[in-house]
Amino acid sequence: SRHFARVERIEAPGTLEGGDVMRVGATFYVGLSTRTNRAGVERFAELLGSAGDGAVGVPMPPTLHLKTGLSYLEDRWLLVDEGFAAHAEFLDFRRIMVDPAERYAANCVRVNDRVLVPAGHPKTLAAIRAAGLEPIELEMSEFRKIDGGLSCLSLRF
Repeated sequence: SRHFARVERIEAPGTLEGGDVMRVGATFYVGLSTRTNRAGVERFAELLGSAGDGAVGVPMPPTLHLKTGLSYLEDRWLLVDEGFAAHAEFLDFRRIMVDPAERYAANCVRVNDRVLVPAGHPKTLAAIRAAGLEPIELEMSEFRKIDGGLSCLSLRF
C-alpha cells in the first residue's frame, strides 16, 4: 500500500472485528465476541508482538462488541458498562460507570481534551464531567437504529 509500510491479514479460522479492539498504550484489549474468536486474537497478538505491543483476549458479557461496553478515555480513565464492571482486566483503571439505563453511552470517543458522547444520556454525561473531562454531546439516534456507535463511525490513527 502507498499509505502503510506494512499490511497484514487475519485469515480463517481466525476472525477479528474492529469494534472488539480497544488500544490502551501498548496493550490491545480484544473482546471474544460472536465476531472475534480466540484464533483471531492469537494471530493479532503475533502480529503485534513483532512491533512490541501485546493483545489480551477479554471474555464478553452479552453485548455486540467490546467497545459497545467500554471506552478508553486516556489518562487511565475507562468508561464502563456494568457488564464489564467485574472484569479483572479493567480493575486497575480509574472508572466512570455508565448508568444501566444509558448503556448506549458506554461507546464514547476522546479527541484531544474532549469526549464525544451520544446525546440524551444525562447521568453518564454528569459522570464524565465529574471525572474532570469535557464532553461534547452528539446526536446519534439515526446511527443507533443500526447499532452504530461513536467508535464505529471513527477512523483514527
